[in-house]
Amino acid sequence: MTSGFRARFLGPSRASTCAEPLRSGPLERNVGDNIRLTMPATAASVRIARAGAVALATRAGFTYRQGEELRLAVGEAAALLAPGDDGRGALEVVYTVEDESLRVDLSLTDEGTAVTEVPDIAVAVLDASVDSWRVGNGGHRIVLRKHVPPEEADDD
Repeated sequence: MTSGFRARFLGPSRASTCAEPLRSGPLERNVGDNIRLTMPATAASVRIARAGAVALATRAGFTYRQGEELRLAVGEAAALLAPGDDGRGALEVVYTVEDESLRVDLSLTDEGTAVTEVPDIAVAVLDASVDSWRVGNGGHRIVLRKHVPPEEADDD
């Protein structure tokens, strides 16, 4: 009995294509579009926040590597705001397509525990993964921004 799932090993010859944008058709970058997710402020919600980030990054024209960098940064920021399983408060994540960047705004309701200090390892991850980030609203909000790569010119 088969599950309908098929996997194919691409091998090392495909490794160099990871820097290419994942596009199957015309790029749809709709400036001003946003996606808003609200979920319990638990460690399990971090996975949902990361998945949304990489999906929107792919649609906005980011390369695989850039999408993974954004996913890593969103995961780090969400884990700072929702570090445990207690679920105190709600975590709201808003992904916004801007003119030249993708902004991810993560915020906690007042019931959640504020970020009082960002550990050095989290600073290093965020600095390496996104173009800018900041903690605001008394530690209840983290805003990430990653610039959209320039569109490649057609040689045809």
